[in-house]
Amino acid sequence: MPLLKIFSQQPLRVSAKDVLHPALMTIWNVPEDALKVLVLPTHEMSGNEDLYIDVRAMVKLARTKEVVDKAMSDMRDLFKSHGYTTNIRVELYDSEFAVEFTEAKVDTDGWMMRVIVMRCDEEMMVSFLL
Repeated sequence: MPLLKIFSQQPLRVSAKDVLHPALMTIWNVPEDALKVLVLPTHEMSGNEDLYIDVRAMVKLARTKEVVDKAMSDMRDLFKSHGYTTNIRVELYDSEFAVEFTEAKVDTDGWMMRVIVMRCDEEMMVSFLL
């Protein structure tokens, strides 16, 4: 799932949900539920660009260097068409070596329990902490 984090010191003049998400689905060639776009307000940034965009996506055979370079170029053009300058960073990760941690707080009859789920490969390990 590509995760796009858009850092900006100003509110965006374009909707992340209604405008950017559909265009980015096309650029990354993924279905709607496989792409997440987050706009993150930033108090201060170095650099002269309007937006810093951090993309994290899974390594796939179809995501060659040429495909990723084109996606970056297409993203730059998309944001430029809305009046933004960008600095775009793309990180591809290998799911075989990825570890995901998810934490949820559960209230069970007055007891607050933290559930931490660790997923590595296709195996899942669950720990309960009181």
